[in-house]
Amino acid sequence: MSAMLVAEDLSAVGGISLSAAVPVLTAMDYQVAALPTSLLSTHTSGYGTPAIVDLSVWLPQVFKHWTTAQLDFQQALIGYVGSVALCQLLTDYLTKQSLELLVVDPVLGDLGRLYDGFDAAYVAAMRQLIKPADVILPNVTEACLLTGTPYQSQPELMTLLQQLQQQLKPGAQAIITDVTQDDQIGCAWLANGQVQFSGQRRLPGHYNGTGDTLAAVLVGLLGRGYPLERSIRLANQMLNQAVAATLAQHRTSERQGIALSGLLREILALDQA
Repeated sequence: MSAMLVAEDLSAVGGISLSAAVPVLTAMDYQVAALPTSLLSTHTSGYGTPAIVDLSVWLPQVFKHWTTAQLDFQQALIGYVGSVALCQLLTDYLTKQSLELLVVDPVLGDLGRLYDGFDAAYVAAMRQLIKPADVILPNVTEACLLTGTPYQSQPELMTLLQQLQQQLKPGAQAIITDVTQDDQIGCAWLANGQVQFSGQRRLPGHYNGTGDTLAAVLVGLLGRGYPLERSIRLANQMLNQAVAATLAQHRTSERQGIALSGLLREILALDQA
């Protein structure tokens, strides 16, 4: 059983981030070290202003303890971080680990703008955090922010991906996660000098946590040795099925994350395929 460090926010209500990643990666037979970068009473979409616990004092103590205890992680997934200081702390800690796989979802913003509380200094800190990554998973907004490119909802993907690749170490892979083509939404990346796309039919509605879930499935597949393209295609397929299952439940509120039960069954069935 591989040990997977997952660092991102934890919302008591909402079914996103750590709440989604832990069951997904546990179903993939990882020993998950769940590291909340912040604690929230709910996520920030639709519930009003959440109660938030600042973990800036606790987190350095965690890394000190883990170092003393000689904990060894084989893989890591980094999602929402939240502060420049914590980006720097994570960067320092991760570069001292002998990781087989580091996936960073550089959470910065969406729909062409930074999330509240983030600024140019935070974008710069995120550029440092992605440098040791093997795979990064920005959405279109985040890809534009990381490269200093003016935002377009449908950017010129070849140029944007090339600029992202220049920020990464040799052999690392940038994957843009919310790319739309015709009636599909999915991921774009470079392979053999060409833009590749894998998508599924866009379904109606808005569902919190889809990016978090996609990242968890993708890092889990890659960590189990699935090739990159197959991992991307499987992750998009599973996410689409999870959104379809959520639609079928006719939920009265869109605030809760997507339904995971069917996705978890799909994951468990991988070993039998």
